Amino acid sequence: MPYCAYCGTQVAQVSFTPCPSCGKPTNGAPRAAAKSGSNAPVVLIFVVIGGLVLLAIIGIIAAIAIPNLLTAMQRSKQKRTMADIRSLATAVEAYATDRNSYPDPEALEQELVPKYIASIPATDGWTTPLRYECWSDSGEAACDSYAIGSAGKDAVFDRDSLRAYEGAGATTNFDADIVFINGAFVQYPDAAQTGG
Repeated sequence: MPYCAYCGTQVAQVSFTPCPSCGKPTNGAPRAAAKSGSNAPVVLIFVVIGGLVLLAIIGIIAAIAIPNLLTAMQRSKQKRTMADIRSLATAVEAYATDRNSYPDPEALEQELVPKYIASIPATDGWTTPLRYECWSDSGEAACDSYAIGSAGKDAVFDRDSLRAYEGAGATTNFDADIVFINGAFVQYPDAAQTGG
């Protein structure tokens, strides 16, 4: 006669069938795991909710970062433009020290390159051509004043002549022109910048 491997109760046969006394398999094998329903729908719900939360976080970060990135790009274009204007102005001033007059706009490159500057910056940070003007306040033919300007982000000069910008001051708009006259910026970007 066979006996249950767990409790020793007499059984008809030793097998995986549960013992009537202890409920465990009579052959001593571990009890079969209870079958449960599938967790697939619950897992799917958590995955979908997790994905939506991740998308929301990415959207919030993008909403904060993209405007700041665009503003930083515009500021860098302004800084590059101002550096190029200063470089050209330094070459013009060095030329004037040697010749007692500023170079004519028609012959600017021939007069300055390569003695005073390696190459003349042709465009501003927005790829718009820089403007150089010179004039004579004393009435003589030789130029005794000069101006260098950038049209800014909008690529349009607000005034016909760079000389008209004297006393303009700081601006807070990326579209505003950047103008350098006789050794100083007369219209230039100020702290808070706005698009345009």
